[in-house]
Amino acid sequence: MKKVLALTMAAMFSLPSLAHEVWVDAGHTHGGEILKASLGYGDFPDLADIPEERMHIFKKPMQLIGPEGKIDMVRSEKRNIYFTSPEEIKDGSYLLTAEYSPTFWSKNAKGWKQENLKQMPDATYCEQTRMYGKMVLNAGHESADTAVVTKPVGQGLEIVPQDNPANIIIGEGFPLKVYFNGEPLEGATVVGTFSGFTTKDPNDKIHKLEPQAFSDTTRPDGSLQFYPLRKGFWKLRVVHKSDYPDQSECQKLASYATLTFMVEDAHDHHH
Repeated sequence: MKKVLALTMAAMFSLPSLAHEVWVDAGHTHGGEILKASLGYGDFPDLADIPEERMHIFKKPMQLIGPEGKIDMVRSEKRNIYFTSPEEIKDGSYLLTAEYSPTFWSKNAKGWKQENLKQMPDATYCEQTRMYGKMVLNAGHESADTAVVTKPVGQGLEIVPQDNPANIIIGEGFPLKVYFNGEPLEGATVVGTFSGFTTKDPNDKIHKLEPQAFSDTTRPDGSLQFYPLRKGFWKLRVVHKSDYPDQSECQKLASYATLTFMVEDAHDHHH
């Protein structure tokens, strides 16, 4: 029995995307500085290099979206998760985006492979995985603009703040909306945690996610209120599994999205 259980567990955890998600991290930046950002892929908030055999999944560069449009960030030669802006940025409110390109993962008796059902006819399960990360970045101390940060950027699944997180007041609701393929998504569970809340036990192989400090479900219009417990670097996350359009090719479309931002407490700024 133990052996069977061990095999089942091993099969569950061999899915290359299970514990993974994509998020964006960048330090506080002022206008006139080069923006430095990191692509998170793995266990939040630890930054680990992307394995070489996965690099093709991250072919789209990180992008900076500001009042003047989109700019491709430049990948560092030192570590494949580091990016910089091609030039100094101005004070203001931006979005930083990252993407894990849609990738088929199928499983048969031998395990998981980056293939669809046509490539692996004996697969017991297939999903096309796509992951999106987005961060609200306020460059400079007074930036709290909403023009860019409150609009969807067109990710397949995305969490869209309805205000700038710079205006968050601890303990008060902060409005968000979740969109799937451009439409508001009802009944999606959004969970949140912040860096340093609790670290995941490295020996814990059962729980796929670090402990959460927030959870709620979206209303029919895709909206919900996020209640932050305290200041810090927060990550919100939503997962949506739907039927893949062509069932002969794959069964499920699995979309993962995160939104990261700093929570200060607007009360402190306006006094």
